Amino acid sequence: MRYVLTHCAVYLTAVLAATPALAQGEGKPPETFFANAQVSGKDAGVSANVTIQINKYTDPRDRTTMTEALRTGGYPGLLPVLRKMPEVGYVEVNGRKVSIRWARQTVNKGKGRSISIVTDSPIAFVGGAAVDAKPRAGFELAAIFFEVDSVGLGKGTMAAAARVKPDGKDGVVIDDYAEKPVNLVTVRKSLK
Repeated sequence: MRYVLTHCAVYLTAVLAATPALAQGEGKPPETFFANAQVSGKDAGVSANVTIQINKYTDPRDRTTMTEALRTGGYPGLLPVLRKMPEVGYVEVNGRKVSIRWARQTVNKGKGRSISIVTDSPIAFVGGAAVDAKPRAGFELAAIFFEVDSVGLGKGTMAAAARVKPDGKDGVVIDDYAEKPVNLVTVRKSLK
């Protein structure tokens, strides 16, 4: 289902804009976040534990390369460029690890920070208006967006199987396999 996620569109717009490195308030990798993902449908709901390991944030030159690939080649142009980028971490759900190729943080003045992640393959095919949702061609990445406060607690959303397309100068539209995004109802940073 195609939709513009309110939070996702805002985060991806900030993420795709090539901005200078952060100073005060940014997290220092490596960082591990644990989240409780929940999605509910008309007749049922599902929850899962998600581990997000960020070993480093994406280099500004690599972000520019990916942003330009999306702008000029759309989703088909982005995928091969994204998959050639260095792995900067992983997302793990139910024992399955998916490589993160894009990790970006932005400081929210006085309110912690926003973190955006794009993986090089889908994490799961959730929903799709069916209990036994099957993989579908074209939904070849996942996008996660969350905010954490200065202590490392927060919430967010995840498009577990998605594709993206440019929307205006710096915006992005998420086309999610699911009918609605997966909610990350609790996100917490590991204190290790």
